[in-house]
Amino acid sequence: MKQVIKIGGTLLEDAAGRARMAALMAAQARPGRRTLVVHGGGKQLTAYLERAGVKSEFVNGLRVTSAEALDAVVEVFAGTVNHSLLAALHAADVPSVGISGIDGGCLQAERLHGDGGEDWGFVGRITQANPRVWEAQLAAGFLPVLACVAVGADGQIYNVNADQAAVACAVHWQADSLVFLTDVDGVCDSAGHVLPQLSAEQIPELIRSGAVAGGMLAKLNAVQEALAAGISQVRIVNGHTVEERDLSYLDAGSDAATAGTVMVSSLAVAKKS
Repeated sequence: MKQVIKIGGTLLEDAAGRARMAALMAAQARPGRRTLVVHGGGKQLTAYLERAGVKSEFVNGLRVTSAEALDAVVEVFAGTVNHSLLAALHAADVPSVGISGIDGGCLQAERLHGDGGEDWGFVGRITQANPRVWEAQLAAGFLPVLACVAVGADGQIYNVNADQAAVACAVHWQADSLVFLTDVDGVCDSAGHVLPQLSAEQIPELIRSGAVAGGMLAKLNAVQEALAAGISQVRIVNGHTVEERDLSYLDAGSDAATAGTVMVSSLAVAKKS
């Protein structure tokens, strides 16, 4: 079984959060299961930029990345956040190796431009994910931990959205499971109620209604890409409250309702459940 687990940066802000994530990842280490961890670090990057006097700007949930901010992206994502998580995994007896999308061309990208002419600076649209690097690490008995920095054909480094990176990795790797660990209970409707299950056909209307914005908007756009590419079910899970037992059920593809989760599926799968 191949699974991609994306860990939101808010779950990695302090030592206790990193230890909790490490314990969850340790529980995934079992025969027949291959896991790729993809992580964000947006809040850590925002704090870093604030200390440097650089204002953060977002458009449609994506960070506008100047040349100055790009240096911080590499330092924070591939440096501080990635290695702090690796240290927590080491303490949890999980052999792990940190990589970025630049290593071996794991994540290849081109500059992103919006349909409405939006320009996010050095933000990339992922064109290819190369599983060979993390496959080699898995074969050697290591858990690969991927920081979301990509590279262009001309060698340009790009900041890429962690949710979209997780989707690209899952699709190109043909993963069996895609789980987003986040800091909220899931996707809410316009009344603020968490939706226990959401079909792909419902997502566009939910977005048009204005019920989702910011990071969840970017996440749902990424989820749509995953479903369209053939990943039949995606889980969005509150990493603060999910238990090791619950995460095991989720990555096994169970349709059982679990507190603090939302399942997003294609209509065909939803009808079968």
